[in-house]
Amino acid sequence: MRGEGGVSLFLKCISSGSKGNAYVLQGKDEILLLECGKPFIEVKKAIDWQILKIKGCLLTHGHLDHSKNTKDFLKAGIPVFTNEETKQTIGDIPGAQFYSVSEFKAVQIGGFKCIPFYVPHNGTPCYAWLIEHLEMGRLLFATDFEYIPYNFQKQQIQHFLIEANYQEQFIDKDIPNYEHKLLGHASFETCIGAIKANQSPNLRSVIMCHLGAGSSAGNYFINEMQKVTGRNINVDCAAPGLIVEVNKEPF
Repeated sequence: MRGEGGVSLFLKCISSGSKGNAYVLQGKDEILLLECGKPFIEVKKAIDWQILKIKGCLLTHGHLDHSKNTKDFLKAGIPVFTNEETKQTIGDIPGAQFYSVSEFKAVQIGGFKCIPFYVPHNGTPCYAWLIEHLEMGRLLFATDFEYIPYNFQKQQIQHFLIEANYQEQFIDKDIPNYEHKLLGHASFETCIGAIKANQSPNLRSVIMCHLGAGSSAGNYFINEMQKVTGRNINVDCAAPGLIVEVNKEPF
């Protein structure tokens, strides 16, 4: 599978879940990071130390499993883009490229056009991002949400990196943050609903992320999601080391 001009673009998962979130969109000459939830050294290893190709990083919100290492990213010279509330929570660093982006305002980061919008996350200001690239088409990155308040049928999204945190039958109700899971995160049913509402003939891949420990079952989620998307769509769960080719065209 190759994009226009024979160029491939890959989604790499460094980590996904409550212990830290970090993803990479990597092309031949440019890299876009998603989240600052893991140490920058792990990011550098994942991209084979090609740090000069990094154009920027998108940050969804201020919870530590997503933002813990933001200042280290900034000190390394990585531009980080988020909402104003998250920027204020983390705090600025003199001279750092730390940007707050208004909701629905497109920001161009290298070849990536990124449009943020708020999703409800139990009172915490949280952005989801619609990301567009010539080789990739459109990818919707949404995590830590209770529901997605908008429909993207007209955008004809090719790829989803989307939270499927729990399903009732798999939840350990004795875990300390049981209530937080229900209030602040997307159930598998919510994830399925989002894919159904935004599915188009252009859909290429659905990568489910931020699966909760003790509250989800990856193989079950993949099989059930495949029933919705059809077998010709790549469906997977984000786990450390996962690499998925995310291109606009199927061949």
